[in-house]
Amino acid sequence: MNRYLSIFTPVKKIDSMIVVLLDAVALILILKIMDDADVSLFTAVLVALGAAIGTNLLAYALVLAIGFSGVLVAAAVGAALVGVIVSALFGIEIKRSFIIGGIFMLVHLGISFGLGMLFR
Repeated sequence: MNRYLSIFTPVKKIDSMIVVLLDAVALILILKIMDDADVSLFTAVLVALGAAIGTNLLAYALVLAIGFSGVLVAAAVGAALVGVIVSALFGIEIKRSFIIGGIFMLVHLGISFGLGMLFR
């Protein structure tokens, strides 16, 4: 049993790092397309890392409380929070930043589920 866990534990860490990196690249692309903003990779990684950690913690807590629909609630709250952060950091108007947050959260969920199935 120990050997089984030690073989597959690093895959989860690699999966998480790839998701955060792809989220950062997606955020840069979304910001470039929507607002023509110049964003550094470091700033995008910080926003993507915060969004990934916050959304995962919130989804875990809500799934325990209300079941699978907690994932949808966590995604909506995460999208709103990403919108607020994007508006604060990059000076984008709030309506456009919430659209960016929603698109980012859809991309994040797609990447997470896709890589989760790939590395399974």
